[in-house]
Amino acid sequence: MAKKTNLSDEEVAALLMASPVTVCEWLQRGMLHVRIDVAGHRHFGLQDVHYFAREQSIGLSRPDRGRLRILIVEGDRRVSQLLTNLFDIPSGTVEACAVHDAFEAGRKMLTFRPDVVLLDFHLPRHDGFEICRRIKTDPASQGVRVIALTRSDDVALKQRILMAGAEACVPKPLSSRALFETLGLSFEPRVQGDCLQ
Repeated sequence: MAKKTNLSDEEVAALLMASPVTVCEWLQRGMLHVRIDVAGHRHFGLQDVHYFAREQSIGLSRPDRGRLRILIVEGDRRVSQLLTNLFDIPSGTVEACAVHDAFEAGRKMLTFRPDVVLLDFHLPRHDGFEICRRIKTDPASQGVRVIALTRSDDVALKQRILMAGAEACVPKPLSSRALFETLGLSFEPRVQGDCLQ
């Protein structure tokens, strides 16, 4: 069977392990090349998506690898426990591990080998920007997706976070549904309500 060379929005989101909303944001910023047919449908070239992933240091999904590994780097132990519980979903498609400081995060990057890092950019005594830059500049981890968790809604700060290498910013208090959407996962609520403080 021939390999598919034109992809839909949903296929691109799955390949880049991102939500369709994130793919649309990349399109709006002119970061991702797309062709539009006469009917107005978008078509992404597989080579264009691979080029974009390399340029942005985004790892591509590996369906043969199994579960999505998420490293939670969160200074608030209560929030990290809530997130760990949230990802304990019935489908078993996610494996989550939580740490509380940059030193532990560095060790887990080597032993846990995450696909995604949920990074609290306001860790006590640690610079979230520096942690993100180190993840994205290390050849061993540059393909790992970094999702920033922040209490600030400052647009300039969000831009700085994205420039440091984060793929997206998720505001605190966290919406479970928005977090799952950003990760490109089906929402399977495990806690009451939709908001994690």
